[in-house]
Amino acid sequence: MSDQPFDQGIPLLTEVLLGPEVPDPAVPAAAAPAVEEAPMLPPSIVQPDWDAIEQRLTQRILHQVQGKIDHLLEERIAHVLQTALQNALIGMRGALREDLQQSLEQIVAHAVSHELGHLHPPAH
Repeated sequence: MSDQPFDQGIPLLTEVLLGPEVPDPAVPAAAAPAVEEAPMLPPSIVQPDWDAIEQRLTQRILHQVQGKIDHLLEERIAHVLQTALQNALIGMRGALREDLQQSLEQIVAHAVSHELGHLHPPAH
């Protein structure tokens, strides 16, 4: 917090928003800036088109949100696919290992049988 006293030259927020209603005694009239009043415009020109502003704002927000949703969906889909593929590979690895084990056992059994057949020909 600052220990400096309040600067009377800085206007309060209400003075800025509402404008000076009563001349500030701390500011001499000669030092006060001259304020030119804007010419009065018809209400149709002064009033903004709130429907158009609402529509543009809605479209802009929807566009921003859609971009974020698309990004989140891509991340989520990538994560789900990665998990699903990982689980599928784990299951396939077990099944492939089992099939390979059976194939190797058959190949080795056939090779041993073939070699034994060469070493000990069948008796006639």
